[in-house]
Amino acid sequence: MTATPSSAHIPAAAPGVAVERIRPLRAVMAAVLVLGPLCFIVASLLAPYDMTEDKVANIVADIAANEGREKAAAWVWLALGIGMVAASLLAAVYVMARSPKLGLAGLLLFGGGAVAANIAPSYDFVTLAGLDKGVGQVDIVKILKGGDSLAMPAVAGVWFIAGIVFGAIVLGIGLLRSHAVPAWVAWALMASMPLNVVGWMTGVSALAFAGFALLAIAFGMVGLDIARHGTGWVRANP
Repeated sequence: MTATPSSAHIPAAAPGVAVERIRPLRAVMAAVLVLGPLCFIVASLLAPYDMTEDKVANIVADIAANEGREKAAAWVWLALGIGMVAASLLAAVYVMARSPKLGLAGLLLFGGGAVAANIAPSYDFVTLAGLDKGVGQVDIVKILKGGDSLAMPAVAGVWFIAGIVFGAIVLGIGLLRSHAVPAWVAWALMASMPLNVVGWMTGVSALAFAGFALLAIAFGMVGLDIARHGTGWVRANP
């Protein structure tokens, strides 16, 4: 038995025939696709500092003044790190079942970017750890800046930004060609991460939030189709 891609959907039920119920595993996959992007919005709203803030000292000071709130945000950041990797995998498998090359490219780019985001040292976790051990804010800022000066986090950051932007575009093209979901879903996915990056670069946080909102909507529509019909992969005899 081997797993092979199939672009065919389950045909619509004939009149008088009961529609197949949504299977629990499919429902879980659909939920993961939506919760991944939504975690970013929730964590950003919980974080005590402005997400477009570029001064490390200001971020550390805001966290120190709101440790309880920051700890809640840190848990959501953790869920985001896991959820986005899982969501990118599910979305890529869905596209791969219909366009193997685009799906694989989207997985390597978008999924790789999601993984790279977890490689760079987290300001949130490092600052909380330092404050918990009595490290002064000045020293925490030095540590964070030292981490930023290393080549590894810099490469991870570039991979993250380039990966999610081009990965979203590639996956969106795959959706557009597959006709598995409405065309606007594919365009929303293609616009989501470029819009998010523009928000960070310009300091307009509303654009950054809008980017992840579009991602949640696009992934949500894909999740809805998965809940109804599955990812598109079927098991067949060789």
